[in-house]
Amino acid sequence: MTIRKRSRWRVAVASLLTAALAAGVAGTAHAAEPLVLDHGHIDAFHVSVSGGELQLDLTEDVTGRGVRHEPEDVVLKVKEQAWDDIPAGFPGTPAAYVLPLTQDPDLIWPGWETNATAASGYTDVTLDITDVEGPGTVSLHTLSVFGEPQSLLVGGGYELPAQIREARPTHTHAQWVFPEAGDYFLTVHARATDPATGAVLTSGEETYHFEVGDAPAEPVGLSVSGLADSYRPGDPVELTAVPDGATDLDDYRWYTRASAADPWTESGDGDGAAYHGTARTDGEQVKAALLDGGGEVAAESEPVTVHVVDDGGEQPVRLTVGGLAQSYRPGDTVELTAAQDPPGGDGAYRWSVRDPGGDWETADGADGASYSFEATEALDGRRVKAALYDASGERIAESAAVTVRVRADEEPPPGGGDPQTPTPPTDPPGTPDDPGATPTPPATAPPGPAGQDPDPAPACYPVEEPSEEPGTSAPAGERVVLDHGHVDAFTVGVDGGELDLQLTEDVTGSHVAHEPEDVLLHVKEDAFTEGIPASYPGAPSGWLLPLTQDSDLLWPGWDTNGTAGSDYTDVTIEITGVNGPGDVYLYSTTSFGGAAPLLEGGGYQLPGSLREETPAHTHAQWTFTEEGEYTLTVRAVATDPDSGRSLTSRTAEYTFAVGELPDDATVRTAGAEAAAQTSTVGRTADGEPCDLSDDQLAGGAAGGGGSLASTGSDLPPLALAAALALLVTGTGGVLYARRRRAGRA
Repeated sequence: MTIRKRSRWRVAVASLLTAALAAGVAGTAHAAEPLVLDHGHIDAFHVSVSGGELQLDLTEDVTGRGVRHEPEDVVLKVKEQAWDDIPAGFPGTPAAYVLPLTQDPDLIWPGWETNATAASGYTDVTLDITDVEGPGTVSLHTLSVFGEPQSLLVGGGYELPAQIREARPTHTHAQWVFPEAGDYFLTVHARATDPATGAVLTSGEETYHFEVGDAPAEPVGLSVSGLADSYRPGDPVELTAVPDGATDLDDYRWYTRASAADPWTESGDGDGAAYHGTARTDGEQVKAALLDGGGEVAAESEPVTVHVVDDGGEQPVRLTVGGLAQSYRPGDTVELTAAQDPPGGDGAYRWSVRDPGGDWETADGADGASYSFEATEALDGRRVKAALYDASGERIAESAAVTVRVRADEEPPPGGGDPQTPTPPTDPPGTPDDPGATPTPPATAPPGPAGQDPDPAPACYPVEEPSEEPGTSAPAGERVVLDHGHVDAFTVGVDGGELDLQLTEDVTGSHVAHEPEDVLLHVKEDAFTEGIPASYPGAPSGWLLPLTQDSDLLWPGWDTNGTAGSDYTDVTIEITGVNGPGDVYLYSTTSFGGAAPLLEGGGYQLPGSLREETPAHTHAQWTFTEEGEYTLTVRAVATDPDSGRSLTSRTAEYTFAVGELPDDATVRTAGAEAAAQTSTVGRTADGEPCDLSDDQLAGGAAGGGGSLASTGSDLPPLALAAALALLVTGTGGVLYARRRRAGRA
């Protein structure tokens, strides 16, 4: 047998510390060990321009919101559950590890974003994946609106290495396919071109690490040491189980049998890796097993044989316990019998039991060589042994202990009197560490170094904040018209104890917020689609906004990440009314084609409700059946899952103009990709304004100079982390992330 050694990755968790890192206040030192992300929204290839240089890094919404990292400081973990059967005609056939185009909340959702180049003019970006090192080829593709694979790579095809070109600022996700488990390393750099001048910026070369599936087992053997050449009857037998390699497993079990022809019985003489037995019968065999965290045998030794030499004295009596079944259901009767070898002879039997977590005690209800009791779930793991005493009270023999297994969810095997075989328990004591658990941050910051002034002058830290962007709010009586680009139509956040429902977009700037009534969402004539298959909503034709971004059309979705700083994280977006010339459908697609409902209760047609049980960012496929103007009446309800308390937003109206714009629309057309303006300001730990030094101004804030989140040292106090987290997120609370239970992010 061999030991399966499993890597114990440090799973990403949210905390005040990572919020501080997201604000860019940490140093640029690399992490001492990599941050492992195994679920959630990730822009693996995040491209930006800072100080005239092109930056390629990684951002994620797992440990905070938009937290930046050097790529080599992160491991992107593709869990075993990503393994899937793949239909013919799709990359990776017939089966592979698949990260789907639409988010699975239990898996990582890696994509790329170039929106941060909009302010620089270098908006035509090529991602050059020059090398892939790993056990197999890596495929990357998207899906058509009706579920057919489509290339995202320059020149077509699906396999990496290759180039990805985004001719204008965009945010894209894809379907990733890995054919084998193992470690994959992608070498990537970015090039950005100014379409007006032809000038080019090139980033440094970065390496991205994907760990796919479970690491293969490394063979490590288990042996038993300490066996003497021979023993006299009654001598102690002291043995030790020894793995021949390093392992973090420590759940040992010991088994004995009278001879090579007898069945194995779990022994009560084991104490972890040590065995404290007694020499009884020549030829008795002993072996050890090591169990993994799931109760399965990870390693097993070869049996050793105990040689007992009788020097002419009376043959010792051997006592065994029979009648034990493999397992029992609650309410069954456990009937055990003690037997002597050789049989016969006088003596009195005494039975002892040790219940889980307890000590050995004299058994109640025993009747000579027989002992019976009712099985209950609480007695699962009870140890039972018998002893034989002579008339003077001296112990003649003692049996090995047997283990009673009580299983409420399984049938006991036939023949309850059959001896128990050494099947290890499926529920060993202890609970494996939950990789998704979030530790509670300390209530106060750690004390400063010895001799430090206990009340120094407040330090000043650089923070990047949005600047006022002229023209992002419509004058009275006018509306901003958005006819392409990324739009989070339903943006939900908690501010000052109230629930906000707004519209945000990356067309006129970066994350520009509007009142929904101030925006006209224009579904252009180009969105008209004929030949919608009968299995899709809106068939046979309609104005369709696809699930994956078409840079010439609107890409509307919704975002509830603004609730993450509060307790009100379970959000329902209620679309209570639709007023228009036709029907409106909203849905997602599966990984290999086919419509998938997003509305509570199933179905595809609005009105309806969208529920995000944890903070999420989602896009969908929209279909409008007729040309004209549609008004959607919407409100949001956010619930604290712990207390059940709720907040309700105001009711807002969203207007979609489908096809031609209405003749009487008074609008102000949004410019294409206007610059997203930010500025570097100084803030103290309390969030108060302060003056930055010349060196700090030269180094930039969170978004510049490569000052990325890391897990290294030289961090500011925890109180500063909290204050700066509030400044960056604007949520009025502490950033945190929970593993999603359902829905899409």
